[in-house]
Amino acid sequence: MNKSIKTLLAVLIGFTALNTASAQVTRTDFFMETSYLRNQLNPAMRPDQGYLVLPFLPNAGISLQTNYFNLHTLTFPHESGQRVTFMHPSVDASRFLSGLSNNNYISGEVNLKLFGLGFFRGDNFWNINLGIRTIAGINVPKPFFGLLKNGFDQYEQTSYSLANLSFVGQSFAELGLSHSRPFLDNSLMVGARVKLIGGLSDAHFNVERLSITAGPEYWEAQSRVLLNVTAPGVRAVYNEDDSLDSIDFSLDNFAMPGFGFGFDLGAVYHLGAILPAVEGLRVSASLNDIGFISWSGSHSVRLVSPETTIRIDPRDAENYDQGSSLIDLFDNIFDEIQEAVTLKASDVQGNRTMALRANLVLGVEYEIIKHRLSAGLLFTNRFSNYFNKSEFTVSANGRPTPWLSTSISYSVVHSHFNTFGFALHITPSAGLNLFLASDYVIPHINSDFMPTTTKGLNFQAGISIPLGSRRSNRSESL
Repeated sequence: MNKSIKTLLAVLIGFTALNTASAQVTRTDFFMETSYLRNQLNPAMRPDQGYLVLPFLPNAGISLQTNYFNLHTLTFPHESGQRVTFMHPSVDASRFLSGLSNNNYISGEVNLKLFGLGFFRGDNFWNINLGIRTIAGINVPKPFFGLLKNGFDQYEQTSYSLANLSFVGQSFAELGLSHSRPFLDNSLMVGARVKLIGGLSDAHFNVERLSITAGPEYWEAQSRVLLNVTAPGVRAVYNEDDSLDSIDFSLDNFAMPGFGFGFDLGAVYHLGAILPAVEGLRVSASLNDIGFISWSGSHSVRLVSPETTIRIDPRDAENYDQGSSLIDLFDNIFDEIQEAVTLKASDVQGNRTMALRANLVLGVEYEIIKHRLSAGLLFTNRFSNYFNKSEFTVSANGRPTPWLSTSISYSVVHSHFNTFGFALHITPSAGLNLFLASDYVIPHINSDFMPTTTKGLNFQAGISIPLGSRRSNRSESL
C-alpha cells in the first residue's frame, strides 16, 4: 500500500495527539530528606531512611512538556460560544500561524519503577533500582500547519518546506546500582550510579527534505525521508515494487533488541565546613544519563524514500477540470505525487548506537530551621532531541513532624512558562510510606478537563516500605 503525502501528514498529526508520555522525576521534592527519588537526580542525595519498592506497590511518573501544542494555540473562540479548531473557516490563517514557533515540539516521558531497594551500611548508602522508561518526542515545523490551513493557491505557485518534521520514541528497561559515601570529615558527599540498559523498542522518523510546490503551472515534490524501527520480531512487508505495505511485530521468539550502559555522577558539599557563618548552606551538582544504547540491526527495519523529484502538469492530472474546488485539486494532485515519499527497504541494516539524553542538575539549599524548614534553588538542563530544556525551581520545604513532609515550588521552564508545584510525603517509621508530587499543580483546563494554556504536566506517586531507623542527612551524612 503506497502512502501519499496526505496520509503521511495525517499519521504525524496522530503522533502529536497521542504522545503524552520529560523529567525522569519531579523536582519539587528534591530538597526533601524523606525523598528517595531525588537520588535519581543526584546519586549523592539520599533519603533519611532505607526503603523497599515492590512490583505490586504503585510507583510511577508521567511528564509532558511542549512549547506551543495546547488548546490555546490550536483552537479559537467562535461566535457560537464554543471553541473551534484552527481549520475552521472563521479562524484567520495569519492569526493562527503567528501563535506558533518555527519548530513546535512535544517531549515526554513515562517511568515505572518495578523494584527498588535502598539501605545504609555505616556511612555508606546503597541503592538498587529496576524500572522501565518510555521517552517520546515530535517536532513539527510551522510550514506543516501552513500547508494544512492554507493549502495551495490555485492561481499562483505556492511552496512549503517540511524539513525537520520528525518523531522519536524509545522504551527501555534500566537496572541501576548506586553508592554514596562522605568525605572530608562528612562535609562532602559523593555518589555514583552505573546502569545496565535493555532496549525494548526504538523508532526514528525524520524528514531530511520534503518540499512541495504547487500552482497552475506545475506541481513538484522533492523528498528524502528516513524511518528506523527496532523492536522484537519487527518485520517490514513490501509490495511487488519494494514499497512499504506494512510493519508487523511478533513476540513469538522474543529477544532484547538493544543493550546499553550509562552512569550518573553527583556530589553535595556542606559550605558550613569552611564558612561557619553559613552553617545551613549546601550546594549540589550532578550529571546524569551519560551513556548509550546500541540497537541490533537484525531486529531493525530501515526504510528510506530516496531523494526524488517529481513534476506534474496539473492539466494532465486525472479528473482535473477548471471547475474543481481547491480540495478536489489537492486530492487529485497528491494522488499523482505520492511516489515522492514512498518508503522502500534500505540496503543499510547495520547496528545503530545512540547517546542517552543527558541532564545536568545544580542545587543550592539553605536550612532556615534545623530539620524543620529550608529553602532551595534547583537548576536542571535536559539535553533533548529538539532542544536543550532548562528549568529553574525555587522551593520551600517543611517538615512539621518526622512522618510528614511538604514542599511548595515555583518553576520557570525554558523561558516559556511559569508554574507552581507541590509535594507531600507521609513517612511513618514502620508500615507504608506514601508520596505525591507534581511540578505543575495548577493547570488551566476547559469544561472537559483538557489543558488550555498549560505547557507542562507531570505527576509522580508511589508507595514504599521503610527499612531501618531514620538518619539525619545533615548531622550524620554531611
